[in-house]
Amino acid sequence: LRPHSLLIAFLALAGAWLFLPASLSAAEKPNVVLIYIDDLGYGDLGCYDFKDIPTPHVDRLAKEGVRFTASYIVNPPCCPSRCSLIMGQYGQRFGKYGMSRGLPIPEDRPTLAKFMGKNGYVTGQIGKWDIGTKAQGPLQVGFAEVAQKPPKKKGSKYFCTNEAGKTQWLTDYDGDNIVEFIERHKAKPFFLYWSPEAVHSRNDEAPPSLTERTTAKGKRSKLAGAIVSVDDQVGKLLDVLDKQGLRKNTLVIFSSDNGANGGEEGSSAPYRGGKGNGTQQEGWVRVPTIFSMPGKIPEGKDYHSLVANFDFYSTIASVAGLPIPKHCDGVDLIPYLNGKKKGEPHEYLFWLNNEPGDAVRRHLIAVRWQDWRLYKKYDKDPWHLFDL
Repeated sequence: LRPHSLLIAFLALAGAWLFLPASLSAAEKPNVVLIYIDDLGYGDLGCYDFKDIPTPHVDRLAKEGVRFTASYIVNPPCCPSRCSLIMGQYGQRFGKYGMSRGLPIPEDRPTLAKFMGKNGYVTGQIGKWDIGTKAQGPLQVGFAEVAQKPPKKKGSKYFCTNEAGKTQWLTDYDGDNIVEFIERHKAKPFFLYWSPEAVHSRNDEAPPSLTERTTAKGKRSKLAGAIVSVDDQVGKLLDVLDKQGLRKNTLVIFSSDNGANGGEEGSSAPYRGGKGNGTQQEGWVRVPTIFSMPGKIPEGKDYHSLVANFDFYSTIASVAGLPIPKHCDGVDLIPYLNGKKKGEPHEYLFWLNNEPGDAVRRHLIAVRWQDWRLYKKYDKDPWHLFDL
């Protein structure tokens, strides 16, 4: 986050060190980078066995970590997914039953950012927000540093004008901010949340320098270019962590806010459905997820049990040596990944998206239990039971 392009909450930083727990000193605290991609499907990454889009850096995360095969978004899509992530809860606990933007997130319990900031972490946010009310921006809910968004080129979604006055691909600009933030805070424990606007539609601006690096065809080639640009920034992240000697002391979580956008030929394969079409189906809510922290969690492992995006909050708290807040619905996943804890993190997961003002195509009532998925559309649809 470049100093001249930051909004810095000095009071939050000054007070944060007062809340260090006795269990871990500042030097011992691991760093955390949480990456939340927009509309990235299960079938859009090389490490999930789909090779038309090369993603070597995300693939490296999977090789040096755990790839989840049953990771779910419990409040799809977009805004409700992000609200659930930042609160560590089912969104229904605070009135989030659908897509309607502008509804508040609760202020009587800490967001993940506020929780980390009050326990000794420098907290930073880069990219898309789409959480809470207009008055609940990143600074207001606990982030100490927030990267200002650069002005976009007229009529463009993905090209911006950087500080040097030059045109730059927005996702690439985000990556430069990631590097700057880490270099500036390398001596302190940090929590960085990055959510690029890619690969959300529209992706028709992806330049040949990106699309020509893929073998994707037709409309999918533009989407593929946007995904390649995300992978490039993951490469920048890994490079700076390696350079600063922070790689083994940094938990990197990589996931998506919902399944692929089928309208742009995003892929949720081998599952049916996705954002926009077939939203009641598996492809809308099952997403790629990777945890990577070499030496602390297994490497090159697949994990097949049910997990959800609200588990990220609880896991991050535990990795930081902190007690999981009582309001959280999630669990610490690390003992399950290490084999120290047997059984399932969750016996079941459920979905209840039936907000009256939301599009009917996004209505969903569902339960996932063991290998079974029971679902229906709101009100009119019959129940459907599938053995997955």
